[in-house]
Amino acid sequence: MPDPDTPRGTPAPNPSPHPDSGGYAVALECVRLVIAWYNSAIYDEEHSPSPDADRLQKMTAERCECVAARKALSHAGPDEIRRIARDYGTRFRLLTGIS
Repeated sequence: MPDPDTPRGTPAPNPSPHPDSGGYAVALECVRLVIAWYNSAIYDEEHSPSPDADRLQKMTAERCECVAARKALSHAGPDEIRRIARDYGTRFRLLTGIS
């Protein structure tokens, strides 16, 4: 039976891609924030007056690890999702100096 509070023709919300949707969403956002930080830092280093090739290589490798973690989330169990959320939340705070 249709929901009486939903106007006709309104699409149903997309189901979560993962059964532990709350934890999954938090972990995904934490990883996304860290990837965004690396994207910005890499851009800034590339456009600095004297880019540090070693630093660029290190940051690019670390960003690749983050992308792999983001892909792994779709197959992770609840414990792994919580670990990723915790680790990437901590990593973001360390990278940005937020305590």
